Amino acid sequence: MKKGMIITAVVVAMGMSVPTGVMAADAMETSSAVQQEVTYEKIEIETLPEAVVKSVSEGYADYSVSEAFQGSDGSYKVVLEKDNEKIAVFFNDQGEFLKVEKADDAEE
Repeated sequence: MKKGMIITAVVVAMGMSVPTGVMAADAMETSSAVQQEVTYEKIEIETLPEAVVKSVSEGYADYSVSEAFQGSDGSYKVVLEKDNEKIAVFFNDQGEFLKVEKADDAEE
C-alpha cells in the first residue's frame, strides 16, 4: 500500500515537471525569434563617430580604413586592410569593440 502511494507521488511529481520544461523551451524559441538580423548601410568614412575612429587608430594602427558601415542597431562595421588582407571590425556607437571577422565573412 505504501509502495503504491510512493509510486503515485513520483508519477505526479514527474508529470508536473514536464509542462515546466515545455514552457521553458517555448520561451527560448520566442527569445531567439525576437532577435533580428542587423543590416548595414555604407557611410562615408569621415562620418564615423570620433569614439570609433579613436578605437580604430589605437587598436589597428597598422591597418587602413577602406569602408565604413552603420548598422540598423546603431553599431558600426569598419573594413580595414593590411597587406591585401581585409578584416571587418565591429564597434558600438561608443567606440567599444564588439567583434572582428574576415571581411569576406562580413560582406553585405
